[in-house]
Amino acid sequence: MLGTFVVLYLFLGGCGAGTLLVTTAWSLLFHCTKSRTFRQSRAFWGLAGKLYLASFGLLALSAFCLLADLGSPHRFFLLFLRPTVSLLSVGSFVLLASLLVSACVAAAHVLGWPLPSMARKGLEVLGALLAAVLMVYTGLYLAWMEAVPLWNNAALPALLALSSLSSGSAIVLLLAPFGRDWALLAGWVDGLHRVHLITLGLEFVALAAFIVLAAANLFAGPGLAQLISPEGQGSWFFGGFVLGGIVVPFGIEALRPFAGRVAPVAAAEALCLFGGLILRFCLVLAGSHWLG
Repeated sequence: MLGTFVVLYLFLGGCGAGTLLVTTAWSLLFHCTKSRTFRQSRAFWGLAGKLYLASFGLLALSAFCLLADLGSPHRFFLLFLRPTVSLLSVGSFVLLASLLVSACVAAAHVLGWPLPSMARKGLEVLGALLAAVLMVYTGLYLAWMEAVPLWNNAALPALLALSSLSSGSAIVLLLAPFGRDWALLAGWVDGLHRVHLITLGLEFVALAAFIVLAAANLFAGPGLAQLISPEGQGSWFFGGFVLGGIVVPFGIEALRPFAGRVAPVAAAEALCLFGGLILRFCLVLAGSHWLG
């Protein structure tokens, strides 16, 4: 049975990777824009530093949860000193590489470390690739466990990757108002809201595919019943994740243009984060029920 630290490891790793992917993609697109002003560049530079620090902090907490689950520093370091051909080993190296990249770009923004423009762009491209791999890994970690039919589902990696992207977008949108002169980036923030809206829609499609595939698998039936029934995790799954993590934020994001608001809707973003955590807890508990 997977413990609480593994759930937190997957959640925090997904959040950190999602934040890193959104920030690096935003930075690469922003610096390709020739119409940006000096004040906008200065505002984005300061905000990007905060976002890279946030992604580094989340990834570091994820690594700490992995260490806590393994039980001893010795076993943790063996993952890197004696790597094996396993998904956990690959994921650990990707997590470490993501930590290093986020630390470097955060230092360049926050501490003013000299970093040539081409080197920064190279690190951001690398960070985006590593973040995408890490987001998919958090789903593969469960999906490759054939002993648990509920997790052994082709749609699970896509569902958790999109959940990680949604959480990462939510963190970026939550932190955006804390940047200096962030209103100068209002157009970009509006674009991020649209990306978040699309991500939530795709996440709902992935969830539907996951449930359909699980229902078609006779062996996954008991785990699926545990996941969606009121006697199991159904109340948390539908209330905390489906409603709180997808439907309500989707509705708020969809209505936001008609309300004429530029500032991020903090409630929607906070619900996305809460829903992402609830999703992973419900999946682990329902799958573990199969194991007895």
